[in-house]
Amino acid sequence: MHDVIVLIGVGSIGQAIARRVGAGRTIVLADRVLGQAEATARLFEDSGFSAIPTTGI
Repeated sequence: MHDVIVLIGVGSIGQAIARRVGAGRTIVLADRVLGQAEATARLFEDSGFSAIPTTGI
């Protein structure tokens, strides 16, 4: 089984929480603007997290 965290809206507070609880999990980053979700996913991936951007909200 694989744990997943979903962050809806990629603001700074949500990002901080996802970093704290996201170790060893896949983080799905959903935002209305795909570019923001993609940029945030790159930041998370550069920090060693597994992240998937989407606009599915």
